[in-house]
Amino acid sequence: MICSAHRGAVLRPVQLSAIALLVCLSGCIGGEGIKPEASFIDPASVDAGAAVRAASNDAQWPTTEWWQKWHDPQLDQLITRAVAGSPNLAIVRSRVTAAIWQAQALHANELPELDSSADLERTRFARFEYPVPPGGSNAWNNSVALDLSYDLDLWGKERAIEQGALKNVHAAVADAQFSKIELQAAVARTYNQLALQYALLDVYQSINEDEKHNVDIATKRRKAGIGTDVDLSQAKTQYEVGITDVIRTQNEIALARLQIAYLVGEGPGFGDSLSRPLPPADVEIDLPTSVPAEIISHRPDVVAQRWRASAAAEEVHAVHADFYPNINLVASASLASLTPFGGFFNFINSDSVSHSVGFAASLPIFDAERRRGHYGVATAEYDDAVLKYNDTVLVAMQSVAQQVTTMHSLKDQQMSVENALVSSRRSYDLADRGYRGGITEYLDVLVAQRVMLQQEIRLALIQARRVDEWTLLIKDLGGGSEVLAMPSDVKSGGDNAR
Repeated sequence: MICSAHRGAVLRPVQLSAIALLVCLSGCIGGEGIKPEASFIDPASVDAGAAVRAASNDAQWPTTEWWQKWHDPQLDQLITRAVAGSPNLAIVRSRVTAAIWQAQALHANELPELDSSADLERTRFARFEYPVPPGGSNAWNNSVALDLSYDLDLWGKERAIEQGALKNVHAAVADAQFSKIELQAAVARTYNQLALQYALLDVYQSINEDEKHNVDIATKRRKAGIGTDVDLSQAKTQYEVGITDVIRTQNEIALARLQIAYLVGEGPGFGDSLSRPLPPADVEIDLPTSVPAEIISHRPDVVAQRWRASAAAEEVHAVHADFYPNINLVASASLASLTPFGGFFNFINSDSVSHSVGFAASLPIFDAERRRGHYGVATAEYDDAVLKYNDTVLVAMQSVAQQVTTMHSLKDQQMSVENALVSSRRSYDLADRGYRGGITEYLDVLVAQRVMLQQEIRLALIQARRVDEWTLLIKDLGGGSEVLAMPSDVKSGGDNAR
């Protein structure tokens, strides 16, 4: 369009450029009607539940060496060794390295790019090639060029892509931290299982020793005529069953050793050198009062998902920039010669110099809504990332509440089993002394022994499970990690996705 004041005048190149730019800016492709819909959950608004509220006593968050509560130097060494030598953890760390390099590569898109090329060749031109020469002759066809290109990034597309890559680096770091915590918890839990199997082995071996004595007593009673073959058979059967329990438990010990060796990144033989674990300290439920609010900065998986949501927002920004004109500054300089006269260095001459400076612009006018489709996908993926973050927060809170609830129940169960064990041991002692004195039948001993065995096993299992649940609780609280959390002032997709 030409204004009436300039009718009949010839437009200058600058004016033409301005008009062309206005036409570009009025392009008809846009993202109207497409916007993010998801909003971030506010962890402080999540009701932690009665169990968590009852357990909260303003304790400190777990330290990074939380397992030292065991007071077992061997466990300290195992976890240190696992963090340093686990292949799985090394794989996760390699992803962090890859993310860093990816961000560095994308940062280069914001900077000018300078390329060079050279083409030096001796060419035989066809006789009938026009003009003559070089047609029908041999000539040096040489050229050397430098090309400069700089994307002005007026709409921040490349900056958004780089920021998204940097946020993915933070997410990868948080993922690595969470993998480290999971590995530490896995070592501690397997070590706890090893301690449990040793405790069960003590129970089975102790009972088996009593059963062996009972076989001797039943044999003597039958020879004395005051016992029966049935009593002796029952005593032998119970003794053999006890041996089976001992062998099975020894196998579980061997398997736990193998699992620990794998977790620390060593071969199977490493497990053979492990000594018996020290009994873990009694664990209590210790929770900070700020669990709901601060879990977003102490749970690496929550932090990682928040970074991913923010990276997805940058992707929305980058895709939206495709609706606008793309303008590049371009420049080139070259030396070139193609003459049948002169030598190889004929192109190194002031008369061989050429150069150009300008800009290149492009704008989509019609693309069958391809860009709108990409923008819709980006916003949907952002919503997906936000919703996954919300779900991760809720899962984290549910896990904490679950561990606390279970630990409350296990503490009560342990007290009940300890009382039952005292009674069962007394009953077994009375039945055993009565059988040795010929007052009671072996069946009474067998029943009392089975009840006592059950209570001893239940106590060992409950004690081990309390430690296991405590370990899971530490993991669910973030394992003492401190990761770079996202700002807390972003509440909705509209705030973060532009």
